[in-house]
Amino acid sequence: MDNFVLLKRTPALERQSKALGFERLRCTGEDIVIINSFHKKDVLHSILQAKKKRQLMIYRATREEMLRFALEKTDIDMVIGQEFIHPQDSLHFLRSGLDQVLCSIAVQRKKTIAFSFHDILTSPHQAKVLGRMAFNMWLCKKYKVPMFFSTFAENEWELRSASDLQAFWRVLER
Repeated sequence: MDNFVLLKRTPALERQSKALGFERLRCTGEDIVIINSFHKKDVLHSILQAKKKRQLMIYRATREEMLRFALEKTDIDMVIGQEFIHPQDSLHFLRSGLDQVLCSIAVQRKKTIAFSFHDILTSPHQAKVLGRMAFNMWLCKKYKVPMFFSTFAENEWELRSASDLQAFWRVLER
């Protein structure tokens, strides 16, 4: 299992990641790039820069239109943060950021939907985020969309062991 972190690579971080049971550590700036923009031109420019450096491209969803654009028209590898697109749920259903159309597009274009443990830890509305993630996982399983779960830690205190993440993943998937 890979550990994706939003930190710079250090020897201490690599040792800690190995000790927590991860096979590989992927850091921003070297291995991955997080793209979050409200404008299509900025997203396309960031993708070109990441392609030159051969980095894994992860798009952090900002709006529903931009999420669809990123899934449909760009070469990103993963999408993250779709649970935060809509500030409030509808009275009758969850507004989780994904729907059957976006899931179908993700399958056709071979995109992965990623889920972040950091988003759960730092959210002031953890119950809402957990419910939306569980619904998105249900949609991804139904439409056979590839899913990925990692820490996406922004500091060393947010790191969790690989076995803890796998156990938490199994609980959310049900």
